Amino acid sequence: IERDDAEQIQAVMVRLSEFDKVFNEAQRQGRISFYMTSRGEEACSVGSAAALSSADWLLPQYRELGAAMWRGFSFSDVANQLASNSLDPAQGRQLPLHIGSKEKRFMYVKSTLGTQCPHAAGVAFAAKLRGKDEVA
Repeated sequence: IERDDAEQIQAVMVRLSEFDKVFNEAQRQGRISFYMTSRGEEACSVGSAAALSSADWLLPQYRELGAAMWRGFSFSDVANQLASNSLDPAQGRQLPLHIGSKEKRFMYVKSTLGTQCPHAAGVAFAAKLRGKDEVA
């Protein structure tokens, strides 16, 4: 791994950790309804996202906010979604931390664990049928 890549991965992990501190506290204070930290899992989500091409699809679970940040979700994007305000692209129709973006090739997070596996198989099979060089 190149030094620049390693530094970018580290920077996203630190930003994620700081974001977790702020929004976990906000949830504890009752200012947002739900928040789950990525504490201890930062390297897993950021590192796996960094290993993929931007053309590949990510199908995350709810403790993989680092992958979203790697794919370009900003603090504001996530904060607006958590607050379900007028700047939330889903207009409050998703549970908190259930972010996604077709443009970023980041499927919406699902609460049920393990459902990403058959979904990813379907996305990968669709790419194969279309003759695309993508993974999911």
